[in-house]
Amino acid sequence: MKLYDIISDMKFIGIKYYKDLSIDSLTADSKEKTSNSIYFCIKGMKYDGHDFAAESVTNGAVCLVVEKFLDIPITQILVENVRVTMSYICSIFYSTYKTNMKFIGVTGTNGKTTTTFMLREILTNLGYRVGLIGTEGIYIGNLMLPPMLTTPDPIVLHKLIREMADNGCMYCIMEISAHAIALNKIDYIIYDAVALTNITKDHLDFFITMENYIKCKYSLFAPRHAKVGVLNLDGENCRELTKKCQIPLIGLGEEGDFKIVNINHTIKGSQIKFEYKQKIYSCSTNLMGDYNAYNTLTAIACLTSVGIDIADILHILKTKDIFVPGRFNILKLDCNFNVMIDYAHTPDGIKNVLTTLKQLPIKNIITVFGCGGNRDKTKRSEMGQIASKFSDYVIVTSDNPRNENPELIIDDIVKGYDAKNMVRITDRRSAIEYALSIAKPNDMVAILGKGAETYQEIKGVKYPFSDYDCVDNYFKYSLKDKIRL
Repeated sequence: MKLYDIISDMKFIGIKYYKDLSIDSLTADSKEKTSNSIYFCIKGMKYDGHDFAAESVTNGAVCLVVEKFLDIPITQILVENVRVTMSYICSIFYSTYKTNMKFIGVTGTNGKTTTTFMLREILTNLGYRVGLIGTEGIYIGNLMLPPMLTTPDPIVLHKLIREMADNGCMYCIMEISAHAIALNKIDYIIYDAVALTNITKDHLDFFITMENYIKCKYSLFAPRHAKVGVLNLDGENCRELTKKCQIPLIGLGEEGDFKIVNINHTIKGSQIKFEYKQKIYSCSTNLMGDYNAYNTLTAIACLTSVGIDIADILHILKTKDIFVPGRFNILKLDCNFNVMIDYAHTPDGIKNVLTTLKQLPIKNIITVFGCGGNRDKTKRSEMGQIASKFSDYVIVTSDNPRNENPELIIDDIVKGYDAKNMVRITDRRSAIEYALSIAKPNDMVAILGKGAETYQEIKGVKYPFSDYDCVDNYFKYSLKDKIRL
């Protein structure tokens, strides 16, 4: 593609050393080997891409997008914000602005993954080819790619959208993180519908205050991002959006367009009764918990907003189980107690899971959890208190300590209170094995925080690690021990 065709309709401040070049690729990584690429000089939290522009030229860049002109004799485009410009150029280079796909985005502190998987499952069973981008992986029809960031950076994001369109996908379903909104990753994608599940304490290491975090989430609900909004009116910190929203809103909850009448839970799932357009509907799902009832209604509202018949949606939910990796997965094991794995890693997430377990016909709840390193420290003690309050026994352990000392992270979790039902075992595998060893008939061992993650990040290295494998190996080795005896 010619550079002129990319920038002809673009806003910029100035151009230096202009040539109408052929552009073959885009990059924001100065170390990446490229051919005739545009390099975006992004200012990050630690590094400034302008400082590595010369390296990018050595590796194949022929054009720089900058916020200040550099003393490098190649084409440079001066712009106000490189991140915004990168999203625009990606949309032009990959022609994602003119695909025929419908886009549905889901944001919120909790519930994004479950809701997007539900959307994908319903649409796929209705015969549509669907693309999904989110925390637990990327799906292009039946092809699954490994997970990246919740919302990838624009170059990867638009390339994936292009691949989805080229492979016949009719829908693109996306988890939208607050970071993605704040860092302009999703600029120049117009969603047919966006949904907000809730806003609870998280990411304050980045946003500093809840006010900033809430404002960021709300900014998604604007004409430059979306055509229609779906809002959980009962979700924490959500209702105020109704006064500030710039696009049509569909509300759900006790006073919404989708009005909840009753929710009934069993060990096999949930029955949800709701009113929509003065008609009462019943919905069955294998997902448990009030929070998943709201996720279910969010998915239904999104789909009806893009023209899917509500009767067809309810039929799929009734006849098909929705499996979401690492979300309230009760394992099928040959033992007399229960084991559940969930990604819950925020105060609200842990409370949702444990209060749901409280409603089930089980005896004691044994909870294993930790907190991630180099993330918001303010939520650690709160998570510990919630786990202690709603569990009969708690084992505090490591999550992804990253570059922090795991012992100090646990100190933060248990700080400020003396819980007699809590012990600390720093090694996560040992903590899980201990929880399984003390479980009695009809107890529930809830292993929280990592869900379907296949690694544990320690000092910058991602070591292979899976909560599922820990459980599986425990029972294998236990059986071998019994056979030896």
